[in-house]
Amino acid sequence: MIHEGGLRAPERKPLNLESKTFWDEKELDNELRRQFDVCHSCRRCFNLCDSFPKLFDLIDEAETMELDSVNSKNFEKVVDACTLCDMCFMVSCPYVPPHEFAIDIPSLFIRYKAQNKNKVGIIESQLSKTDLNGKIGLSFSKILNWITDRNNNLFRFILKKIASIEINIRLPKYNSKNFFNVIKKKSLLIKHNRVKGNKIIIFSTCYVGYNDSEIGKALIKVLDKNNIYYEEGYTECCKMPQLEQGKVEEVKSAAEKTAQKLLKKIEEGYKVVAPIASCALMLKSHWPLLCPENEEVIKLSKNTMDIDEFLFDLHNNGKLNLNFKSLNKEITLHTACHSRAQNIGSKSYTLLNLITKEKNVNIEKCSGHGGTWGIKAKWNKTAKKVGLPAARQVFKKEGNIVASTCPLAALHFKDINDEKKLAKHEDKIYHPIELIASAYTEDRHE
Repeated sequence: MIHEGGLRAPERKPLNLESKTFWDEKELDNELRRQFDVCHSCRRCFNLCDSFPKLFDLIDEAETMELDSVNSKNFEKVVDACTLCDMCFMVSCPYVPPHEFAIDIPSLFIRYKAQNKNKVGIIESQLSKTDLNGKIGLSFSKILNWITDRNNNLFRFILKKIASIEINIRLPKYNSKNFFNVIKKKSLLIKHNRVKGNKIIIFSTCYVGYNDSEIGKALIKVLDKNNIYYEEGYTECCKMPQLEQGKVEEVKSAAEKTAQKLLKKIEEGYKVVAPIASCALMLKSHWPLLCPENEEVIKLSKNTMDIDEFLFDLHNNGKLNLNFKSLNKEITLHTACHSRAQNIGSKSYTLLNLITKEKNVNIEKCSGHGGTWGIKAKWNKTAKKVGLPAARQVFKKEGNIVASTCPLAALHFKDINDEKKLAKHEDKIYHPIELIASAYTEDRHE
């Protein structure tokens, strides 16, 4: 019997990189057409992102208004518009596995990108090398932050010509010092018992380590306030940018190496905690999909937690330090797609309700940023269009403190606000951990 949709939990099938079918162009085209035909008959995702409108336009403008008259070469523009937010699979589609239609558009597009990875240019490949770029950025932070500042019209014009980065958008700044080393030094000063108490490995992520140490400082404050023993465990980038480019073998290699390095700590009872949602999602979901038979990667995925998930677990077990000084403003939280795709619920929202006197606002809409995708001149206009509905909600209540579980979404929202004049909001859009830390300290965001 063919069921009309389903309410069962999604069950994602692994990507078998060893299979000849995965790399077969004809097999891929057949699968694209099979899944696209289901999407065409449903169209539930018409307003989710730009990929689906492009697909439906291709079909509607074709001679027969069906997929049989759509040239396969035109599928590239549909795939290119995907940001791998995972919302079609995790939230919208009623035909994902275990439904017999087995629709998984993000995995299908990863396969398409993998078969076309050689089309990725040298400059675009360089942009995705966050560790190399980060190390250079740490060494020359002042000059690079000046060069990439959006008010530096000359150099931003050159950057657009060379790297196709949109000229007037905010780019992440570089830290003045290596925050990975800061965590290592601070962990050596911890005096509470690591045998009896909670202990974690901080997979601090390239963004915290190289770009925004304020998130890392807040994380350390909160852990210290809760007597959590921690060690630095960052090995290398989670490779989300490479996954977006289809470099699946590179992602798989990084997963296997990281899992091997962290396995001993996991076996000693440590949890691996990531402060950035996209990185947590990679370790928990995409890595095991690429390494389904690697027991070390599977074990790592099962012992990885998003920072808000970890703190909520403390709270749920009565172990979270609730000695907060309530913030006197309401918080508008944007729960990013990669937080939602972890299928852990609104943990950040629940935690932020502990530190305010008023009930806060939670916005669960896509920012449209898509990492390196959204900063490109070719896609930035689309990224802003996709993110505008969320931005309208984010800035709806003027005077609210604004937070997002994705720091890149935070920069993107400010760009949209500059363009659309939605609200007078000059303050930073914070990571939730920064606001939780401020409720423990005199450094208040009010």
